[in-house]
Amino acid sequence: MVAAILAVAAALAYPNLGLFHVRDRSPIHWHESFHYFMGPKYLPELGYTRLYEATWVAGRELGAFAQIRQVRDLATYALRDVATLDAAAVRARFAPARWQAFKRDLRVFGPRINHWDALLVDHGYNDPPPRALALHVLVRWVPASAAALGVLTSLDYALMAIAFWAVRRAFGGLAASLAFAFLALSFFARFDFIGGSPLRWDWIAGLGFGYAVLARVFPVLFLIPLVVSWAQGRLTGAREAALARCLATAAVLVTAVTLVLVAVPATRTLSEDFVAKIERHNRGVYSNHVGLGSLLVFHATPWVERPDGTVFVAHDAALAARPAPWVLPAAGALYFLLALPLMLRARPLESIMYAVPLVFVALSPAGYYYSFLVLLVLLAWRDGAADPLRLVAMALLAVVGAGGYALELASADMLPLFYNVSIQLGLFFVVWLGLEYVRLAARPTAEPAAVGD
Repeated sequence: MVAAILAVAAALAYPNLGLFHVRDRSPIHWHESFHYFMGPKYLPELGYTRLYEATWVAGRELGAFAQIRQVRDLATYALRDVATLDAAAVRARFAPARWQAFKRDLRVFGPRINHWDALLVDHGYNDPPPRALALHVLVRWVPASAAALGVLTSLDYALMAIAFWAVRRAFGGLAASLAFAFLALSFFARFDFIGGSPLRWDWIAGLGFGYAVLARVFPVLFLIPLVVSWAQGRLTGAREAALARCLATAAVLVTAVTLVLVAVPATRTLSEDFVAKIERHNRGVYSNHVGLGSLLVFHATPWVERPDGTVFVAHDAALAARPAPWVLPAAGALYFLLALPLMLRARPLESIMYAVPLVFVALSPAGYYYSFLVLLVLLAWRDGAADPLRLVAMALLAVVGAGGYALELASADMLPLFYNVSIQLGLFFVVWLGLEYVRLAARPTAEPAAVGD
């Protein structure tokens, strides 16, 4: 009964108690949905670098955007004066019917987004090609409308309901309810950031490691502890058939899809376009990213306070403050060595937890990707119970999440908010790793791996 009440309360709280995105009271995140609908739908015409210029040209034909004088060039990330855009070349990339469809879709988004000047200097649509092509197949023939986007954005909720049904069967009702409550109420995964946007949680909703890697790339780090467990089993003779099947399935899926992307000319061009754009993207610094790299950059960069009390960092200064290229890989390798004894003593499934800090140390992804922190809550359970030390760690993680909300109440300014959240989360990982070693010392004998873990 307590677990059910907790799950219902979390489900009601997640969409801000029915206020949804509070500023416009909409269940649809129109800014995000613009990128994740228009980007994949018109992927053949736009690739990864032409979304904003096509949007501005179409908007001008519709009588809008007269006040917008700059858009971001997604090939270089530089701001570009709209006077340099070649409208005829933009239209030439579309068949006439597709250009008309693009403008009809833009009409749907137009009045629902009141910050087009900010949207058109954002950083574009960045889904990896496998997921982008899957979304393209899903939405290519779907006209934009509030109803259609409402259905598309609800797919996440259906996937998560199925995932937590499976979690309940595997871990029990209390563990599933606590994990669901953490995800629904956490500072990082909350509705305000990516709720109401098409398929933003599909990679974490239990569709498999191979799919997660294809959809978001960075989940490949979660395979590292499983590879360690597999190698350990090979060396000791305690092989796990389920673990071997999991890794083999992920490897076959990723390899097969990658070969198709490389072999087919159209998808090879798209993949090259994506790689070039992501290389450019990763050379930048972003105030809403969370991790060691982001923390180091914004610690070393001078902050400038505006007259209204908000702060900013000059982008050139932030770029200059990035650590040397070897620093984060070295930090990631050091963390791996520190966590390796824990991985070797953990059950295969449980060992995935130790990849969570590795993402923080090595990659510094956008804050909303830290929905994977739910692994620290979920995988602490076994046979319906959690280790007391891990319950302490989960309580500390809840405090970190509450701290994020507290910082936002004090100041919603993006830069200091995520900088301080990075500090809090980094300190949590230090404490958490220490508690895991205390737990290891208290249980000196290896626990046998459960079949099917």
